[in-house]
Amino acid sequence: MRISELLAQKFQLELQTIQSTQSLFDAAHILCAYNIGALPVVGHGDKILGIISERDLVRSIVSFQDGYFQKSVADIMTTDVITCGLDDPMDDIYELMVEKKIRHMPVVKGERIQAMLSIRDFEFAHRRLVSQSLVDGLTGVPNSQHLTDILDAEFNRYRRFHMPLSVAVIKVDRYAAISDSRGDAACDSLLQWLAETLVRETRAYDSIGRTAEDRFAIVFPNTDAKSAARACARLLRAIRSDPAAQDDSAAWSSVSIGLAQADREMRDGERIMILADERVETAAKAGGNTIEAPDAEAADSEDGTTHTTFRARHEALENLYGTD
Repeated sequence: MRISELLAQKFQLELQTIQSTQSLFDAAHILCAYNIGALPVVGHGDKILGIISERDLVRSIVSFQDGYFQKSVADIMTTDVITCGLDDPMDDIYELMVEKKIRHMPVVKGERIQAMLSIRDFEFAHRRLVSQSLVDGLTGVPNSQHLTDILDAEFNRYRRFHMPLSVAVIKVDRYAAISDSRGDAACDSLLQWLAETLVRETRAYDSIGRTAEDRFAIVFPNTDAKSAARACARLLRAIRSDPAAQDDSAAWSSVSIGLAQADREMRDGERIMILADERVETAAKAGGNTIEAPDAEAADSEDGTTHTTFRARHEALENLYGTD
């Protein structure tokens, strides 16, 4: 990010400046009135001549004492001013401020002052960039990489404390056909609606992320196969009963779900996600609106689970496991 981009994101009040001939009391009054920490000192044509800060004023009171009110800004301002330009990289300027232990950075174009940035502006922008790198820009849920990190942490907890762990992958049925017939805008609305539904219908400590163009995943910590299957069945009911799904044109309201659980043979969380992804493809090929999950009641098969396809439209999961 460039300094110009940082300024574009910042809510800018009118830039306050001061002349070198003005009094220290004038400087203190401006700083107090506008709740700012430093003032650029300017001359003709807004050419920057120096900078004066709250700390400078405090020191001047101790230094001048009774003569404080007779002193001008020129008597205490810093003239060797470090500045930045509009095209400078934000990270480089932030590192410079930390290295030089300065809290305010004048932004100049040529020799003319353009804006004043504080170190808090840089810290806020950095936190915002970090946050944006962790979420999907369209839906606002964690992106694939962030969800992978969450899953790895939960898998390590599973290995250490032997608490159950489940993962569900949710795939929009006929996504490609929807994209071809209705366009990208319709797909975007679909994904936003589905993300909101997933967030609303899951627990606060479940983690939802978008893992591909047409699918999401849910990490269910401390959740066994039976409880996860029930949660997925409730989720399908919620999607089908949502008012948006009652519109005849809302054929996109059909989803498939693949469910998998951690077991002792798995080395990392990625294997659970792969297994859930394979099962959602099986569910989609079976016609959609379906959950492909391990049968919690059945005997172990060769890979540790027995797969049973549950049709949401027949609500077979409710018959098998009941409801909460």
